[in-house]
Amino acid sequence: MTLPFVGDDIVHLGSGTFMWVQLTHFLIDPDQDDQSILESLIESPEYQHDYASPFPSRGGSEPRAWGIHGRWRIDAIHPGLFEPSTIEAAKAEINVWANDQDWTDPEYFQPADAIQRLETIYTLLSSGPVLKIRNPPREAEHDYGFVTGDLGFHEFIVIDRILRTLHVIVASDD
Repeated sequence: MTLPFVGDDIVHLGSGTFMWVQLTHFLIDPDQDDQSILESLIESPEYQHDYASPFPSRGGSEPRAWGIHGRWRIDAIHPGLFEPSTIEAAKAEINVWANDQDWTDPEYFQPADAIQRLETIYTLLSSGPVLKIRNPPREAEHDYGFVTGDLGFHEFIVIDRILRTLHVIVASDD
């Protein structure tokens, strides 16, 4: 069983950083347990995306089972990789990723408008329990997995049982 895809959004950070936060939204049955929801998510074609190609809403090809997710083969992703997190921990991790990089210009910080756009993500984090994926090991990367996430690949899942929605939040770069 797969989860019905609702839509996706992207938040771009400062120009020239190639950093973004991809939001992908799915419908859930709120009566299902987390394990079942995660299993259905992993099987969903819209979850199986390399994050290096455009999403269908931005001119990419129609959803299909890619057999990959981000940098990894999909067979390396399983519900046991998702660990409970908190809104505060997720927000702190995204903030560190967004601002504490080895920039060419050590005085560089994300522009105020980029930081303001992150508030959209922080609002989503408060809509239900937060889970964080433990990234699979390097040997689970697919052939061109290195293209995505040079500055990190941070994935959070928010299960909003009230609105019957699961949000996948991926902060990364290409």
